[in-house]
Amino acid sequence: METSEPKKPLRLLVIMEMGLKYPSGFLRAWAFRDHFAKAGWTAKFVSHNFTGPLLWHIKPLYKLYTYLNELRLVRLAGSCDVVYMCKVQSPRLISMLRRRTKARLVLDFGDAVWMPRYGSRSSGQYSSSSAPLSGDENPEFSGLLPLLDAVTTDNELTAAYVRRFNANCTVVPDSPQIELFDEMRGKVRKNADDTVTIGWVGSQSTAYNLFLIWETLERLFLKYPNLHLRLVGTGKDMRLIPPFEKVRYSCAENYTQAEMVNEVLKMDIGLFPLQDVEASRVRGVLKASVYMSGEAAVVSSPVGQCKDFIKDGVNGMLAGTGEEWERKLELLIKDKQLRQKLAKGGLETVRGNLTLDRAFAVLRPVIEGESHV
Repeated sequence: METSEPKKPLRLLVIMEMGLKYPSGFLRAWAFRDHFAKAGWTAKFVSHNFTGPLLWHIKPLYKLYTYLNELRLVRLAGSCDVVYMCKVQSPRLISMLRRRTKARLVLDFGDAVWMPRYGSRSSGQYSSSSAPLSGDENPEFSGLLPLLDAVTTDNELTAAYVRRFNANCTVVPDSPQIELFDEMRGKVRKNADDTVTIGWVGSQSTAYNLFLIWETLERLFLKYPNLHLRLVGTGKDMRLIPPFEKVRYSCAENYTQAEMVNEVLKMDIGLFPLQDVEASRVRGVLKASVYMSGEAAVVSSPVGQCKDFIKDGVNGMLAGTGEEWERKLELLIKDKQLRQKLAKGGLETVRGNLTLDRAFAVLRPVIEGESHV
């Protein structure tokens, strides 16, 4: 009886766009480091972009750093079997990797990065695909997709776009890393008094969604003196969030993964407002699943995959209008048992579908080159 030869341990170069500075680094790349090791693979984690201070403001130096760093990355990739890139959108780097290495190239990305406002920081234009581009698309991104051996993304809406240019696209659902929440769960407690903490986790680039529920929050905070709004990831520019009047709030400009877990575990209600535009419709459900992992009752706009992922009244609530946002938030503010019911449903949803083990089981054949179109 013939037996197949054991697979050769892979050598991976994992390129994160901003290292661990942005959540995508530790949620979509760094999170799998133990799984890579258990598979017998060696993985070197590096950053594509400069993550320190000052250089951002000196454009000639920044461009020089980027170019020299890309040359370094190509050199490192020369001794690797696979280059796994997380949110890297540099046509120049990907083109050099394609020409100068034999490595399998896998790109993982999220969000509507094909839109013009996500234009690449690096030079290079491509129009290699025969698929037509509409006037609201970024040709740099669509042009680099055919150069890749495989693409992974977090939901079917973004995958549908990729498959116009590269059929080898696999959906690897975001894992909120409930394993880390479980480690911290007994160590962090919600407020002991009657304070109800309404929380939001995001970044400067998504803070504009808070304007969708600004007036709702003002009315609720005027009515209920026991509310506190905790905003995590606002950045330093406070002009990007609503100029609250009656809302009692505090902010964390940035956060590490451990800090995010700690913050969410203290929340009673998690906010996921989304404008009904293309950039929001393809965002996936990570924010909702993070709240669920921390046992915060989720209230979300019925936009994109959230309208299917969240079962209204079971594992969260959906609110499509200002009136619905106000009514459903008020229900949760007044009813602790309802909050606990939704939190339990959310936790069960994540445990059943979004563990790291399940995500890696989908990612592994893509890395190994066994994914099928």
